[in-house]
Amino acid sequence: MKQINKLIIAAIFLAFIGVPPTGAAENKTMSYTGSAQFEQMKTLVGTWQGTSSRNKDDRVTVKYHLTSGGSAVVETLFPGAPHEMITVYHDEKGRLAMSHYCSLKNQPRMKLKGTDNGELNFGYTGSANIDPKKDAHMHGLKLAFVNENKIVQKWTVYKDGKAAEVNTLTLSRVQ
Repeated sequence: MKQINKLIIAAIFLAFIGVPPTGAAENKTMSYTGSAQFEQMKTLVGTWQGTSSRNKDDRVTVKYHLTSGGSAVVETLFPGAPHEMITVYHDEKGRLAMSHYCSLKNQPRMKLKGTDNGELNFGYTGSANIDPKKDAHMHGLKLAFVNENKIVQKWTVYKDGKAAEVNTLTLSRVQ
């Protein structure tokens, strides 16, 4: 009985000091490769700063990092600000998609509708808490890769079923 208790204690100790369960070490070295557009999104990892067409005097910061074994890119718009927003980009059935957690207090989903001259064009596909015929929400995003250190985002806000505003962020890599 004492021998079994010692084995249980040893197993618990090993679990807490980080000995990986069988197969876990192999998963750490596996890399994820997604669609060409997802791979392009992965190149954004880092910190970007620039301006917004909404208020040219404000400095805009956007941060990108990988998560979930490299299968998702997290974009943090206006980190630390009261209107901070998160967008998570991922492949869905081989096509780039995203969920935007907006300061408008809703979560529109979008999918890549196409590409044009290095620009990714996303269109609204739905949300559990948006009535697109009346609620204000992000309805589209055009993301232009100008070069490896400059991007331009054009976020289209819809209200009452039609485009109400386009906010353009012009960003340069700082880190």
